[in-house]
Amino acid sequence: MAVSTPPDPGQTIKLMMFDLNWSVHDQPHPYTGPSAPQDWAYVDPVAYFEWQRDFGNNAIFLQAYTYGGYAFYPTRLGPTAPGPGRDLLPRLYQLSRDAGMPFWSYFCVGADVAMNNYRNDWVIPGSRQHWAHGFLAPESPWTDLLCARIREFLAEYPVDWLLFDWFCYGNLTTDYPVQPAWFAQAPFAEIIGRPMPAEAAAITPEENLKYKREVLARQFFRLRDTVKAASPGTRIVFSPPYWGPADPLWVDHPMLKESDALVAEYSKPETMEWLLQVRQPHQRLIGTPMGAGGTMDIPTIVKWVERGCDLSGYFWATPPLLEPHPSFRANLEIVRQAFRQIR
Repeated sequence: MAVSTPPDPGQTIKLMMFDLNWSVHDQPHPYTGPSAPQDWAYVDPVAYFEWQRDFGNNAIFLQAYTYGGYAFYPTRLGPTAPGPGRDLLPRLYQLSRDAGMPFWSYFCVGADVAMNNYRNDWVIPGSRQHWAHGFLAPESPWTDLLCARIREFLAEYPVDWLLFDWFCYGNLTTDYPVQPAWFAQAPFAEIIGRPMPAEAAAITPEENLKYKREVLARQFFRLRDTVKAASPGTRIVFSPPYWGPADPLWVDHPMLKESDALVAEYSKPETMEWLLQVRQPHQRLIGTPMGAGGTMDIPTIVKWVERGCDLSGYFWATPPLLEPHPSFRANLEIVRQAFRQIR
């Protein structure tokens, strides 16, 4: 078994992710959606590794399970990418170890497109109104399956970092109301002190906030404890994402205080300033130089690094071509130049 080697704490993390969660299609009509298992199954691991290294990354990234619900390693707990795709992560992991580069991997907490459809009874009622797949409930058996996958994965691949994406309740924003559901009845009574009402409208705003904070804290502790038991050297970081500073759902939340790093996917200046103020001494703060929230210019990227921040961005592509979609190329060049300036 390979030994996890944490990155140099004094070195700025520079990570631009080839995000295989998604696929971009221009024909027969413009469409961007979750990638299918076959989309990226035939990626050459050496070419994928060399692209990341040549871009200026000092770490290598690949999802364990995509948000679409399939794995890039030989899992026994869900579907895999076909053919060589099921060995893409093992090959890439070994390449990173041979090169002495830290390895990052990923699980999506809030959704798994396959499981959302296989287990509709695990989906928070009404959450499909915002995203067709809906959002998996942290109180449901989904968290048991996710923890089992994490244990299985880390037993073979004790990666340096695990990114837990879409850590949320019912939507990527924080205002989705708690819904009456079979999986919420017992925890609601325990947390709120009264039976779950029959209608969501009967749950007060104060009860909504208290309940969501607590069930997400319970899920965080389960995920954290699973990681630390399976691979003590693996560090964890969660992306809610943060839409603004001091959101009541996250202020003093265990996830915010006890993760090994904080990542601001939508790196608004006011959110970055807040996270710099609240991060704990042991925590890194990771900004997103390029992603769904836009692209920073070079002076802004350099400014955040000078203030002690790390960098982790992402972009999308059209399978099976291992090259950025044309819409991302100009902004990628900005990030590439910034990476060259940062040591």
